[in-house]
Amino acid sequence: MDAPTRLALDARALRVAFVASLGPLPVRGHFTEMQGVLVVPGADIARASLVVEVAAASVTTGLAMRDRHVRGPSFLDVERHPQISFASRSVARENGELRVTGTLTLCGYDRDVVTQCPVTRADGADRSGELTLCGAFDVPIREHGIGIPRRLDVINPIFLVVGRRVRVEVTLRVPATPLLPVLLPALGH
Repeated sequence: MDAPTRLALDARALRVAFVASLGPLPVRGHFTEMQGVLVVPGADIARASLVVEVAAASVTTGLAMRDRHVRGPSFLDVERHPQISFASRSVARENGELRVTGTLTLCGYDRDVVTQCPVTRADGADRSGELTLCGAFDVPIREHGIGIPRRLDVINPIFLVVGRRVRVEVTLRVPATPLLPVLLPALGH
């Protein structure tokens, strides 16, 4: 049996972005600090695991005042919940994509997440053979205690226009080594 292949993840290999609704306007943002690990035992993609931890305070939307509010107690509450995490439970090939199922922990609440991840391969001079996996899923924020008015926020009309779901988009770039020779057969490439 082949030894598991591990790839440490950071913001160079991983991007976690989101799109939220503020009335009719989309608010886009991302996180800048994260770490994780992708483990593939042998060439068996079904036994792969992915764990990602994101520093909640690293959220950025391009507007400092909004970022402070999002970090506050009515939204991410970074003082009480400094980490957002995802741990996969299963990975399966499905119609040429990967179906990843796992648990998202956000603001102290655990919820199941399932995402389909198309896999693309970059064969250019700058990214020879790099694999890119992209997944997206919706987070019902109220189920995580987010966007619920607290204390003085009750009189803030912003809560009337904040959307109930946030679309999260995750991109994982796997370099040509060391996981590429393991992943290509497992992905059917």
